[in-house]
Amino acid sequence: MSKGLTKHQLQIISEVASREAAKHVDQKEKRQKAEQRERNLKNTDLLMKNYTKLKAMAEEYETEVDEYEDTVLDLSTLSLETLEKYHFKTVKMMKHVDAMVRAYEWNCGKGLPEEKRRFEVLKYRYLVDEKLTAKQLCEKLFVDQKTVYRDTKAAIRDMSVLLFGTAAIDFA
Repeated sequence: MSKGLTKHQLQIISEVASREAAKHVDQKEKRQKAEQRERNLKNTDLLMKNYTKLKAMAEEYETEVDEYEDTVLDLSTLSLETLEKYHFKTVKMMKHVDAMVRAYEWNCGKGLPEEKRRFEVLKYRYLVDEKLTAKQLCEKLFVDQKTVYRDTKAAIRDMSVLLFGTAAIDFA
């Protein structure tokens, strides 16, 4: 009577363990991608909610950013440098956001009526100074509140793809 496992039994155990490990790694990767997509959606929603504030700040600091690009600050201005870097980052980010908003508007404009309405919802909820409530949008666009919320969610999803690329797409 043999005390150990046969070579064949060890091979089977090894193959099963390998498959289970691969399945675990795949599940972990799927979970991480889903979490990243969720972060992207949340970040897009925050960007849209703060769009007018960020846009105003970016416009205010745009000339300073141009000056900052051509200078190197010394250690005595470290706090100023840090602040200017944040301004620089915000200005650059808002240029990207504006370009993607224009791309989204163009794309929706040549699409179905629902897509055109979706951009209008995004515009009036987030992009203009005089924002409209969901109820006001219902009256303006002649739709019910569920449609406004559904359009908002879809527009945020669409903008997330434009802002973050394929990291925002669920390929499942």
